[in-house]
Amino acid sequence: MAETHQEEPAPAPVFVDQSGLRSRRFRRLGWPVSVVGAILAAAMGSSLIGMQSAAPAMEIPPKPSYLPPRGPLSPALP
Repeated sequence: MAETHQEEPAPAPVFVDQSGLRSRRFRRLGWPVSVVGAILAAAMGSSLIGMQSAAPAMEIPPKPSYLPPRGPLSPALP
């Protein structure tokens, strides 16, 4: 009997950027994005802390001051 020996396919090659161009490109893009994010966060924080709002405060309405009826309710008359 003849054996059929199948070879496993070689794994796909892994891309390695030897020059470091990709990481430099991401760093160059990351700095402006992080600076803009920091400016926006500082603007939001200063607007929340520094300004006084002229809007009225939201109040919780008071509960009605009555006691619920005891026992079953009588039907309303037409």
